[in-house]
Amino acid sequence: MKLSVVVPVYNTAEYLDECIRSIIHQTYKDIEVILVDDGSNDGSGAICDYYASNFDNFKVVHQENCGNAAARCRGGEEAAGEYVTFMDSDDWIAEDMYEELMKTAEAEKCDIVSQNGLTVYDGKRYFVERTATITGTYRRGDNFDVFLSVMLYDEDRRCAGAGPSLGQKVIKKEIIDDVIKKVNKNIVLGGDAAIFYSSCLRAKSICIIEGCKYFYRVYGMSVSHTYDAANFNKIYILYQYLENDFLAFDEGNGLIEQLRKHVWYFLSMQIKQIFGLEFKDVYLFPYQCIDMGSKIILYGAGKVGQSYYEQLKRNQYCNIIAWADSKVYKGNGNIIQPMEMIGMEYSKIVVAVKSKKTAGEIIHNLIGLGVDKGKIVWAEPHRMPLL
Repeated sequence: MKLSVVVPVYNTAEYLDECIRSIIHQTYKDIEVILVDDGSNDGSGAICDYYASNFDNFKVVHQENCGNAAARCRGGEEAAGEYVTFMDSDDWIAEDMYEELMKTAEAEKCDIVSQNGLTVYDGKRYFVERTATITGTYRRGDNFDVFLSVMLYDEDRRCAGAGPSLGQKVIKKEIIDDVIKKVNKNIVLGGDAAIFYSSCLRAKSICIIEGCKYFYRVYGMSVSHTYDAANFNKIYILYQYLENDFLAFDEGNGLIEQLRKHVWYFLSMQIKQIFGLEFKDVYLFPYQCIDMGSKIILYGAGKVGQSYYEQLKRNQYCNIIAWADSKVYKGNGNIIQPMEMIGMEYSKIVVAVKSKKTAGEIIHNLIGLGVDKGKIVWAEPHRMPLL
């Protein structure tokens, strides 16, 4: 068996037949299909059973609802193919997509093959979304560093160099096996990124080809298109997992910095959708460094501090118990002097200044006031337009 297609299924009965039929009609036939019914209660499980009973290359796994990431991992464990791909149960694919991906995998002898785009359907129209800024074949010992240098964030294009969507990718089974042993199965947002970027670190070769033959459906209250303040915490779970995985590999390609920018880009969409902030002069608060609901002191009342303050007051992600600055800001009675922080109860002091040098001086002064260094947070502020 060359290719295993894993389809996590949760309450998508309305679209599931179209999804499965598009797999059945593939011109590439050396495949097995693993349907993982993740506790559906709308009849999706019965549809899965029908196809498993009527097609020899189909099988179904029923489990209690554990979430998409856990369902994908369960399907990956069941996979017997040389390569594995994943498909969302409300999407569909062009009939020759797997043939193109597998033909390239065999010709280039690559661990991962991906198309550089997908076709998005929003219920009224179709449009192509490019998901990669680079194409070509990248191999360890040759040009793999070029791929890693833009994998999560292409500075020139200000987006991911290789988009994480798993639907238009095939990945070697042994790589998937290693990833699913370690991936955080509690990840709710960014499950594709967790699996794909971790797979890239374990690959010896990757090929990105032209093509947009995966049809991605956007509708109603789709998980990836609904937003609330709790999503910041969900994104942080993804950030923590990828940060730990990247540190273990230490590729020396600026992966942690790319990850930060990738997550900030993701967060910028959240901020825009939820709060309608004008991004012209907005510096994004370092959500990845602060737990939701924390009590913090905000230090700095310049442009960065004002931007952080405005965001947190609107979204109430955490509680600002004090806003401090050593300078005097006339007419702003909210600002206190640093000495007034002594004795306050807080989990973190967030230093809201742009300059690393200035931040270092502030941190030095705070430590001189008896502040625990471990409670001080500074992250380089990023203006939203740069993302």
